[in-house]
Amino acid sequence: MCFLSILVVVVVACVTILKDFGTCSLAGVMPPSSPAPAPTPHTFRFQKPLQCLKNEFYNLNYFDCVPCNEAGDPGKLQPDKFSCKCPAGHISIYERGKTWPTCDEICSTSPDRTENCTSVWLPQPKPASYCSMQYLNATSVFASQLPIHPLISGIILTKTNPASNSSDCQSCDQTYNFRYQDFCLADALLRPYLHYNAFWQATTSPRTSSNRATHFGDLKFVAFFCLTLRNDTACQQLANLCVLSHFSLEKHSPCSAFLLTQVSDVVMKYAHSGEQVRSLQPFLFYKKGKATKDLLSKTLQLADRHQLQLFSTTFGLDGGLKRWGPFTLDMVNLCQQPAPSLRLAQPQAEAEVSCQLPLERIIDLAGQQANDNYLTLFLNFSSNWQYLLHQLPVLIETLTPENQRPQQEEWQLVKRFQLIAGLLRDNRHHQTVPHYEDGHKLQVYRSLRYVEDLELHYTLDGSHRDRVGLPLIRLRYRHIELAGNASLAQTYPFRMRVTYQKTERGWKWLILEVALPLLLLLAFSAAAFRLQNLRRRRHAELCQASSLWEFLLQLASNVAYTFLATALLLLALHASTPHLLKTLIYSGCVLQLMFLTVHLWRSSQLELFLIDWERPRSSCEGQRLNLDSSSLCSSVRTYVAESSVSAWRILFTANAWIRLSVAQKYSTLGQVFTLVAVYQLFERYTHGDVGLRCCLVSGSYIVSYLLQVMGHRLLTANPLQKFIDLCSLANISLFSLLEPGFGYYIHGRSPHGFADTDMSSMILQLQKTQNMSGRRGLLMDSDKQAYIILPPRNLHIYLERLLLPFQRSVTGSLSQTLLYQKDIIPSIDGQIERTSIAYASVNRFFCAFIDHVRATPSMFRGLLSLFYSLLQAIKDMDYIIKEKSVVEKLFNCEIDNYITENKGTFYIDDSLSFARVLLLGNHVNIFVLEILLLLSIFLMTSSLLIAGALACGFNMVLRHIFRLWVRRNVSRKTLIDERFLL
Repeated sequence: MCFLSILVVVVVACVTILKDFGTCSLAGVMPPSSPAPAPTPHTFRFQKPLQCLKNEFYNLNYFDCVPCNEAGDPGKLQPDKFSCKCPAGHISIYERGKTWPTCDEICSTSPDRTENCTSVWLPQPKPASYCSMQYLNATSVFASQLPIHPLISGIILTKTNPASNSSDCQSCDQTYNFRYQDFCLADALLRPYLHYNAFWQATTSPRTSSNRATHFGDLKFVAFFCLTLRNDTACQQLANLCVLSHFSLEKHSPCSAFLLTQVSDVVMKYAHSGEQVRSLQPFLFYKKGKATKDLLSKTLQLADRHQLQLFSTTFGLDGGLKRWGPFTLDMVNLCQQPAPSLRLAQPQAEAEVSCQLPLERIIDLAGQQANDNYLTLFLNFSSNWQYLLHQLPVLIETLTPENQRPQQEEWQLVKRFQLIAGLLRDNRHHQTVPHYEDGHKLQVYRSLRYVEDLELHYTLDGSHRDRVGLPLIRLRYRHIELAGNASLAQTYPFRMRVTYQKTERGWKWLILEVALPLLLLLAFSAAAFRLQNLRRRRHAELCQASSLWEFLLQLASNVAYTFLATALLLLALHASTPHLLKTLIYSGCVLQLMFLTVHLWRSSQLELFLIDWERPRSSCEGQRLNLDSSSLCSSVRTYVAESSVSAWRILFTANAWIRLSVAQKYSTLGQVFTLVAVYQLFERYTHGDVGLRCCLVSGSYIVSYLLQVMGHRLLTANPLQKFIDLCSLANISLFSLLEPGFGYYIHGRSPHGFADTDMSSMILQLQKTQNMSGRRGLLMDSDKQAYIILPPRNLHIYLERLLLPFQRSVTGSLSQTLLYQKDIIPSIDGQIERTSIAYASVNRFFCAFIDHVRATPSMFRGLLSLFYSLLQAIKDMDYIIKEKSVVEKLFNCEIDNYITENKGTFYIDDSLSFARVLLLGNHVNIFVLEILLLLSIFLMTSSLLIAGALACGFNMVLRHIFRLWVRRNVSRKTLIDERFLL
């Protein structure tokens, strides 16, 4: 979990940096006075317009009364129902950064004026009583025409023509101005918005009708009034043009300003130097990502627990409000049949209506409401004893490819839609059918776009009937091209339905919300406990970097187990989804592969020593058998060359260790054959369901694995015990260190004192051993031969010093190596002689340590006195033998170990724990990786044969690589030439 958290933190940090970078880049383009974007709300407290005070107007975007003066003090602005405006006889000054204009009174230039005028503008001619034009220009232009006081920077709206010295308010010189409705706009004001012409030209053909040109030809004017003058009606019209363009994502579309301010984290490319970055209203888009998923998972308490109470607003294309009030599905029903009701949990037969619409019917509907009805729906719900409205999200499936995918975080939800849209045809250049003939209808529109499928979907809480999930409106549009072969009799489908899904806290919720967090917490705790135990074994500090990496490695394995357990639970309870299943399986496979690779590499590179207890044959002549001797090393001769001990026992034991290292408790090939056979028998019952097929595969593989492991345990001899018996037969002990302070010891001393004998003597020894098995253990009258060892802290240091001459000779420092040698036997080559001396020294060192024997000069002849002085410390090194407590066995730890520099502990190992450095002891880890790999490949390819073949191939490669690692390590650590190893 920590490993995944680190990755998530890194990704989030990168995204944050990129977002900050993008914000900084945008700040250099946009005006500095523009406020930062604010999140768009979804919930509103409805207030009636009659409740507004005298100085308040009604904000249609918030359904609330808002004072005209932002500061709250009385001002000259007067409410005009849905906005604020300056009173008659005033000019309006729009300043950058302010929501509303500043009103300034126009003072008369007549000498007999009696009004109390406090304008910042000097007296000027008042406009005529009736004016047909309103003029918009920058204050700097008016400054060149009129003497004024200190200038206010902004845009002035007045009814006096600044280009005329008289009170002209009827003309507009289009050489330097644009005329839009009854406004005369200076060219300079529209310069930042001329880029909107690119969208108009791209969506308008030369033969487009004037009606079409009106829709998007005025786009630059609508954008100017909305974005610069902050006119709410113009903003509503701009939003409707965005809906009419089918929510175009082009840079110069009507949606660009809404995308920039409402979905700003993913559409910075839509920014333009002429647009102010502020929270644009009305609210048209939802943000994508996690916010969408959280929105759709929201539950609300209904005001009426028996049905959905919906509220709708309808705006015309010009931005004016046409209707608001309660909403029923009859308002969007294109069929002749009655529309479904909004009653909760109604039967499916009553919740759906469908029909075939003739093209003539669609054309008639387009003539009634096309391009002039834009709907926004709200749900009436209660919260804290208040009645609120929540805007309903709309998912248009044909809008983007992401909207057709099941991943909710990829959806682009909107808040406004239209039922039908029509592109008019220009018939001025074509011969038309008379109006009184039906064929004339086919020449009215070039194309039509209507909703062919409308679905209102909500979730119903099974335990709380008055709570529902936020309803989602799903729309699918059909585009109709009215070509020359079109017929009014052609039919097109329409369907409207209300669907719901009961949600209860079932198995999926319990697994993901309860079981998975608990398992992750357990994985974290186990990794921390494992780290503490390893820290003691390694004599390392907790703050070291190696400790952190070890913790992450253990955590990766634990999290992989957690993901596999979660996936298996979801499959067993049939509560999984393909996306969730792939996430768990793929992540677990990668984590387990990382852990197993590092773990097996470490296991194969352990410090390994084979202790030979055999006495030379010459030492046995004229001596007693020494079966009751406490030390069989005391009679070992000095020179290896003088002894008659053969090397076959060491080679045989080393090869047996290599074979044992790659042995397994189960056969992957057998499991795959069984799996394929079972899958072929029962695959037809899954009906192609991915979850059921994965459940069948994983269940069959697990059952086959358990049967093989149980059969191996019950029907075959324990290979670990057979190896221990082999060590006793060969009179060889195995001493291994996985860590400097932790390892395993297999006591293989023969109770007969020697093993280098002929076949008849060996058979005789085996017969005697049947009655003296208790003599094979390290303790007297004990058969305990396997131990977990925590050696003294100085043992590893002394061992490295003993091997120093051999290591230097290998690296080529022959001159330094000779300093540590006293007598060079001429009959042996230098390198072989040094290897022999190093092997004999290490062997005698371990014999002395295991047998509690004090070192003597004769035991280390051939070494310098420096080595002898170092090895005198063996007299102080000792160990105790004890059993692990129940807690220590259960958690694989050592609590009371009594470890010092010269004291160690040998724990009796009845469970033969040294298998943990072999494939036999890691069969669970290997099996977990195999099943994760099998499921991953099966999910990617949907082919069990490919998945099974790759799983078998992986097992074969794993065994081969591990054998090579172990073989090289045995050769390097036991000083055996690699040519003698299998």
